[in-house]
Order: sequence, then structure tokens, then C-alpha cells
Amino acid sequence: MITLDAITALVGEPRPAPQCVRPALADGGPGLVLAFNQLDRCLPGQGWRAMAENYLDATVAGVHRLGGLGASPGMYGGLAGVAFAAWMLARDVPDIHESVVRQAIARSRALGGGSQREVDLISGLTGTGAYMLCRRDEPALATVLTALAAASADLPPGMAHGSSGPLALLCLAERAGVRVPGQRDAIATLALQHAVEMPGTTWCRGSAGMARALWHAGISLGDPDMCDRAVSTVKAAHRQGATPDVGLCHGRAGLLQVTFRFASDTGDPELVAAMPKLAAELVTSAPDEPGFLDGTAGVVLALLAAVAPEPPDWDRALLLS
Repeated sequence: MITLDAITALVGEPRPAPQCVRPALADGGPGLVLAFNQLDRCLPGQGWRAMAENYLDATVAGVHRLGGLGASPGMYGGLAGVAFAAWMLARDVPDIHESVVRQAIARSRALGGGSQREVDLISGLTGTGAYMLCRRDEPALATVLTALAAASADLPPGMAHGSSGPLALLCLAERAGVRVPGQRDAIATLALQHAVEMPGTTWCRGSAGMARALWHAGISLGDPDMCDRAVSTVKAAHRQGATPDVGLCHGRAGLLQVTFRFASDTGDPELVAAMPKLAAELVTSAPDEPGFLDGTAGVVLALLAAVAPEPPDWDRALLLS
């Protein structure tokens, strides 16, 4: 059984934060904010909240030093990731939020067909929309959803860079009561692209992330067969054998977090039983770098989701919930 002490050992004791850090969720300050905030939720009163607050301040300083308010509104390399980390702390950074909203509206209106980078979860409108769904900024979110419903059908499946990301966002927004013309048709069209299992077990490009998008579509469309296919797909990912990578994006932490969500939703005994083994592997093989997508921050977050009762709301950034 993995303990919270074993997880905190991966990050050490609470300590002072630097004054300025790289403001990218992928591998910079926002991911550390999420990890320290979740540690505080699971282990309150031990100094993790102060670390989360201080790393957010350092991240905001990094925005103004390294890119300014004109930086991209993307989730993983841009301002939406900073705004998302602030939202998770119940902190408001109005100038950053307003820049994200302003740029997202402009990019949505100019999207047209939309390249992969303009549309996807990592750099494009899908990631920006994931943050806006958290804030329920409905006029701006509706503009983003309208653009995605019209532009994402030509992408291959895949959560990070393909159509699984827009599909997941459209479904989660629909279930939250945010609906635009063409949204439901787009969900049905994109879901058809997910009928064939993908190789690999990863969240970013493989069957684990694709399965979660398919699950969202099955719930939104009221299609139990689609939901069953999603569960079968994530089980097949486990049978393929673990990737040597450990992070959220390309590795076992991502598969663990997807499995956690499926196990929570379905209570499936096979998926529930798969989690302790994955967690035990992760706690002994955390990466050296601290980032969210490929580093220790992401591993710690996935482990906390697996063993602690606090809801892992941070995985909205992965469009898992």
C-alpha cells in the first residue's frame, strides 16, 4: 500500500520558492503550483499551501519577465496554464485571465479550417477552452466551442494533439450545460473516429487518452455501447504492457490517472485492481525533472489521486474530468 509519506518523499520538505520561474504548465511553475496545492489538500497544515502560493507568485513574475501578457493563450506553454493554476488556488490574476479571454475570442473568430497547433489541447483552442470551462466564462467559451465544432473533424485521434481533445472538451461543456449550434453533431462525428483502438498506452497520443474521450462521448450521447468500448479500450491498454516512461504525458502516470477516472466512474474490478501495481511502480521510479507533463509534479499528482480521498480536480487540464 502506497502511503502519503512515500509520495511526499518524492518532493522533499516544504521550502522557499524562487522569485521567478518559467510560466509553462508543461514543465514550469504552474505544474508545481498544482502539485503543492494538492499536497496541501491531502496534508493540510504542513506548509504545502505556502509553497503553492509562492510558486504561483513566481510564475506570474515569470509571465511578465519572459513573455508578457501578449504570450500565447495556450494551456501548456501559454497563459491559460498560469490562469488555470491560479484558479485551482482560488486566486484571481485578472490581467492574465483577460488576456486569455481576449486572445481566445480573436483566435476562434479567425480559425477557419484550423491547423493542429491552432486547435489542439497542448497549444491551441482546446486547452484554452478547458480553462474557460473551469471559469464558466460562457460567452468566450461559446465562441471557442463554436470554432472547435466546425474545425476539428480532420484531426487524427489523440488527446494532446488530435481530435480526442476537442471531443472531450465539447462533451464536458455539453454536460455542464454549455451548448452551441453544431456541438452535438460534432461530438457524434468525432466519436466515430474513435471506433478503432489506437496503439500505445499513453494519455497524449495512445489508447488511454482516446478511451477517455470516447467515454465522455458515450455519456454525452447516451450510448452505453460506446461507454463499454471505452472501458474495453483502457483495459486493452493495460494488457499491452507498461511503457518505460513514467510521466503523465507519455508514461505510466498518465495511464494511472486515466485508470483512476474509469475505476471511479465504473467500479470495474479489473481497473480497480490495476491501480496499486501501477502506483507501486511509479513511487519507485519518479523522474529527475520537476515538471507536470513528464516530471515529478505529474507523478505526484497521479499518485495522490490513487491513494488520497481529495478529488483530483487538476486533471481538467488533461480533459479527463
